[in-house]
Amino acid sequence: MDATGPTAGDSESADEESFSGQLPFAERHMGFGNLLRTWRRAAGLTQPPVARVLGMGIRTYGNIERGAAPARFSREQCDALAGLLRLDPDARHALLLHNVGTTFDVSHPERRPPLAEAMRLLIEGQPSPSLLCDRHWNVLAYNSFMASWWPWVTAPGANLLRWGLLEPEARVQHHNWRDHANRMVRLLKFALAGRRDDPALARLVEEVRADPDVLQLWESASEVAENRDGQLHRMRVPALGWRTVELVSHTLHPASLPDSRLIIFTMLQEAEDSELPARPRGSVNPPRADQPARPRTDRAAEAPLSLRG
Repeated sequence: MDATGPTAGDSESADEESFSGQLPFAERHMGFGNLLRTWRRAAGLTQPPVARVLGMGIRTYGNIERGAAPARFSREQCDALAGLLRLDPDARHALLLHNVGTTFDVSHPERRPPLAEAMRLLIEGQPSPSLLCDRHWNVLAYNSFMASWWPWVTAPGANLLRWGLLEPEARVQHHNWRDHANRMVRLLKFALAGRRDDPALARLVEEVRADPDVLQLWESASEVAENRDGQLHRMRVPALGWRTVELVSHTLHPASLPDSRLIIFTMLQEAEDSELPARPRGSVNPPRADQPARPRTDRAAEAPLSLRG
């Protein structure tokens, strides 16, 4: 079978070629219908089996390939189509972006792309507490400083918002816990605005709203927030003898895992007798080759980078 040209039973015809010739250049060569046709032909398939796996008629599917009808497949349809066409991660990424408006669902281990070695190096190389969360704030990875300061991240199923909103130790460690909790509630409300049909998000919201204090904040809060980038945290850190430190959180979205959040906490004011080595204020560059390596603390050394997958 010629996987690159029309095949028996395929609805592609001279009429289709004539129709596509009338489309703008970008739509002909980069539109979703053209991508779909390219993927199908590369898999050596005709239109009927693809239409069947999507649960639609052949004519409707043919119109989508030709660009005569919009495509808005569900995540389930995207998963089925990606399996049938044997799409690689980048192609599946494009399929999801066009139809669902998001990318990999990293909350499900079977859908989670492997964490690249470059990401491992980035997280562990941070000179301050850092962690990687998925879009439901489940902890995917953390560095040694994070594990040393906040050992809760090492527990199976660790979740940043669940800890911050529900755990008694979070309420003790945060100065003005209610202010921080209110900000976390805003994050959840923003997420709900765009993902009302997300069952994992709904479960997390239901769980935190079962707490009376969180419920009160939820019902009184009218604002939403996409992230907490640049937020100041004043916290009592048990690993530092309950000294108070000031941290700023930085939220980044790695290109390889765009639905995830890399959160880095930068210390504004280092506590006296801190277990962390001194670091010049405002410096984010590693030591030069002619400088001695910064010593690691015993506590940090006992908590190597952990990856959940």
